[in-house]
Amino acid sequence: MSFWIDILLIVLLVGVSVILILQRRQLKQVEQKQQRLEHQLHILEEERPALAQMARLKGDDETFQLIRNRYDLVAELLAARVSDDAERTDTMLEHVDQLVADPAEFMRQLRLIFARMQPLMMERFRESGLTDREVEICCLYALGLNGKTIQQYTRDGRHFQNVSLIRKKLGLGEHDKNIDGFIRSLQR
Repeated sequence: MSFWIDILLIVLLVGVSVILILQRRQLKQVEQKQQRLEHQLHILEEERPALAQMARLKGDDETFQLIRNRYDLVAELLAARVSDDAERTDTMLEHVDQLVADPAEFMRQLRLIFARMQPLMMERFRESGLTDREVEICCLYALGLNGKTIQQYTRDGRHFQNVSLIRKKLGLGEHDKNIDGFIRSLQR
């Protein structure tokens, strides 16, 4: 009888161990998701004041609507996060995914928004003779993306050659500061 009790205890111990291991894995996944959400929230909180300022601008043109839509998305994401509503947050993140799904359209919209938000920076780009596509690449750098990420997002195999041309147009030599830091320094 003692033998069967020992076997039963071992089976129970193994079962409890498996359950604890699975719960620990699940907790780790939840913690990783929470860290990602907190990082996204931090980025959105930094963007919110600028979007709020832009949303106060009068007008009904395409750029105003783009800014208004982005502001509404940020506000909804923040509300979802503050309320700790995972389903609502996931829905908002799906909207973000849809927003960036078409790189060409996202970059065009980004260029329009930056033209309204960062007119001096955009003027510098135009004075340097950058094309719309080159300005859009610069806008991605202004968002804080790096060259590798931009290349992957745009699926442009010639990205670094194009950036070399952009650097020349902006008057940056090979040994001057990185283009991303230079572009971010133009923002006011």
